[in-house]
Amino acid sequence: MQTGPLALLLAATSATLTWAGPVDLSTCDLEPLTAKDGVNVFYTTSRAARGCRGRGPTDPGLDVHVLFLRYSAQQEIFNPQFNVSVSAAEPNRRSVFVVNANVLSFLSVNTEDPQVTFVAATANVMLQRPGVETPQANLTSSSSEELLTWAKAAYGGVSSFAELEDPLKIHFRLGQDPGSSVDCVPEKRFSTEPYLEVEAAFANIQGCPSSGQNTEKEAHVLWLQEDALGASHEVDLDIQLKCKEGEPENLLPILLVLKSHRGLTWHIGPVFSSFKFMVSSNYYLKNFGASRLPGEDLPDSKEGLIAAARSKEFAFVASYMEIPSATSITLELDRLCEKPPTPATEPPQETGLTLTEFMRVNITHWKPWRCLDSGVQIALAKDYLHGLLLNAIKVTDVSLQDRSCRAVDNGTHFVLKSQLRECGTSLERDVVVRNQLTFNLDLLPEVMVPFECHLPEKVFLQLYGAPDYESGPPTSVIEVNQAAYVLARFRTSDPLALLEIKDCSLEMPNEASSRLLISGDNALSANTKALDSFSSTVRRFSFAFKTGQESWGASPATIVCRVQLYSQLHGFRSDEVSLEVTLIQPNAPPDSLGVGTLLGITFGAFLIGVLLTAALWYIYMQTRPSAGKMEPVPANPPASESSTTNHSIGSTQSTPRSTSSMA
Repeated sequence: MQTGPLALLLAATSATLTWAGPVDLSTCDLEPLTAKDGVNVFYTTSRAARGCRGRGPTDPGLDVHVLFLRYSAQQEIFNPQFNVSVSAAEPNRRSVFVVNANVLSFLSVNTEDPQVTFVAATANVMLQRPGVETPQANLTSSSSEELLTWAKAAYGGVSSFAELEDPLKIHFRLGQDPGSSVDCVPEKRFSTEPYLEVEAAFANIQGCPSSGQNTEKEAHVLWLQEDALGASHEVDLDIQLKCKEGEPENLLPILLVLKSHRGLTWHIGPVFSSFKFMVSSNYYLKNFGASRLPGEDLPDSKEGLIAAARSKEFAFVASYMEIPSATSITLELDRLCEKPPTPATEPPQETGLTLTEFMRVNITHWKPWRCLDSGVQIALAKDYLHGLLLNAIKVTDVSLQDRSCRAVDNGTHFVLKSQLRECGTSLERDVVVRNQLTFNLDLLPEVMVPFECHLPEKVFLQLYGAPDYESGPPTSVIEVNQAAYVLARFRTSDPLALLEIKDCSLEMPNEASSRLLISGDNALSANTKALDSFSSTVRRFSFAFKTGQESWGASPATIVCRVQLYSQLHGFRSDEVSLEVTLIQPNAPPDSLGVGTLLGITFGAFLIGVLLTAALWYIYMQTRPSAGKMEPVPANPPASESSTTNHSIGSTQSTPRSTSSMA
């Protein structure tokens, strides 16, 4: 008689109904497992560690979704995937995803919707979206709380927030109804149905050392701790015995202990004849069709579940895990394999394309580079390169145009960093960055792939001393009573971008209120003038600083402008930009004395001179002998005295002449 499916089913489940005799129940001390232990668990969930929904930003045509990716494994780099689908989105409705992570992550974005924009919050996140460059907010913190606070302030509110643990793939469905909370206050274990689903790697897998026990039998204990969501709640458990190459050599007995609430239904498979089960609720074995099997009572503690597994003669507990929530779970177990013969491979070929042309087309479409004010950052996933070359050609090294600027191989990526205008990098029109990647290939000539990217959008204020804005470099000095020329520039690669000035003010630390210089295109005083601009992304005006103070030489000040921006990437938005300047009075004396003070000192010196002269004249007039009292001069003095007497008389008469001359 042939053995039917029912007989196989009873054989596979008989171990769940019969308890074996006593075994060695020595202490099982759980320890974290590593990659060499060969156990990996992946699960899909619609429950975030923390999350919330809100009514969205102030712009009614915009949705803003904030995601924080938190990884617990001590891995250097992660490469999650992000898939965006539209279920019932309104026409022309824009969506912005603000993403950050606690470690360096390369997020591969899969969506062709031009209405969907991604913003990397910090340098921890590098977004790879073929054909699209991603802006960066350049936040300094990597915490989820500060990310949510920044997004609320930047956009006037958020539509959703989720903190995801160890995500590998993120699936987001747009077009869902907004939340009821205006502020979007995060809650623990927040349900993200029906708009967000995450495929994650479970990082906290533990196990007991064999301690000399029989390792030919192994038990895996999985406790799904989610509360009951109703009788219809189901979980799919996929069991995969993996080999690097070929098929498993042999299948040793494996016991699966599955603990959950009673209302949950498990769908388990594929299963093999060596599998045994202990399940706390109803379950199906996919190999045997729609036959539902009843569960059994299992302990409600970690120690009890481990003891139950070991009492079934499965003393070696190969893994123990507690998963908070899941709709599907994948258990991967590494096994010894029989290696098949390695098939011969050939280099990739495409009709009409050389290897160089093939790589240029694919790398340029991939766009693994990002340009920032701080320089160029490039991350080349080694798996992508190997897959691109069908694993037939090995990339041994990557460098920039300057061959001394070589990539760092971190095991999963080739990473390159370069300052602007270094490593052969050129900057054109202050926006376009150009360089080239040089791929060194094993046993083949190197391949050069030129690339270009654009610096992120940014607003600048610059000050010039001449109306042509070209006579010299920008300055930060404003001369009092002289015209200063201000230029506001919106750096962007968008040819349809616009820059409008709402208003500009001059702020000084010693003045309580700022001086409003210009509002829109309207000058607010005779000293201010709006000037013609040569571009839709440039605005110019001039002003002269007037002051009645004459005693200072230099003073700090700030020009502050509020602007309105438009670009196809971000739409309309407001911004504020400032420029620190110094006000100087070039004619002020070195000691900083005013003109009035100097005139007073000059007049005082003149008056003192006049009074001194008058006093000397008065003394002279009082001491001069009168003509009537003068003694007669001998007509013929003695010869012996004539010379001396004449000299004395001449000397006496010179004093009044001199005094008279001074008067």
